[in-house]
Amino acid sequence: MPTQIYKTKDGKRVPGTTTVISGNLGWNKQPLMYWAWSEGIEGRNYRDTVKAAGDAGTIAHYLIECDIKGREPITISFPEALLEKANQCFGNYAHWKETVNFKLISSELPLVSEQWKFGSTIDCIAEINGKLSLFDWKSAGGVYADFLVQIAAYKENYQENTGQKIEGIYLLRIDKESAAWAFHYWESLPEAWEAFKYLLGLHDLNKILKKLV
Repeated sequence: MPTQIYKTKDGKRVPGTTTVISGNLGWNKQPLMYWAWSEGIEGRNYRDTVKAAGDAGTIAHYLIECDIKGREPITISFPEALLEKANQCFGNYAHWKETVNFKLISSELPLVSEQWKFGSTIDCIAEINGKLSLFDWKSAGGVYADFLVQIAAYKENYQENTGQKIEGIYLLRIDKESAAWAFHYWESLPEAWEAFKYLLGLHDLNKILKKLV
C-alpha cells in the first residue's frame, strides 16, 4: 500500500501518525529484536517467517476491515482450522455491532492537524451506543502503549478538524493465534496524547540533528 502523503494548507509536508510513533518510540522493540535475533540463530530469515505466517487473528482482522470499509473479502486458501477461528471472531464482532447499534460515520478518513503538523488516516468513526466514537482494531498478542498513543493522536486530529467531540474510544484486540477477542474502552487518553506530543518534538529534533552531522 503506498505511503499516504500529508500536507498542510500551505503545502508543507508533515509526517503521519504511524511514522512519528514508529520512528521515535522504542517501548515495544526489544521483544521484537530478540525474536528476530532468535530466528537468525535458528538459520531463518525473520522476513520470510513473517511472510509465511498465516494466523487466525490476522484473518479476522482482515474480515473486520472489509466489513467496516465496505469491501468484499478476497478469497484466499487458508487451513480450515484458522478460518473457523477467524469466522467465529468475526461473528462475535458482528453481534457486538448489533448490540451497540453501530452506525458508521466515516472510514479511511485522511486528516492533517494544522496546529500540531501531523497527518492521520482514521480507520473508523462511528456512533456507538448513541455516542460519537473512534473505533480501532488490532491483531496482536496484547494491548501495547503505542496503540494508545496512536488512537489518542487520531482522536485529537479528528476533533481539531471537525469541531466534534469524540465521546468514547473502542479498541478491539484480536489474539493472533486463537482469534479470541477482547474490547477495551476509554473516554479519553490524555497521557497518551501527551506522549504523542513528545514524540512529535523528537521527530522534529531528529531532522535538525541529522543536518548537523
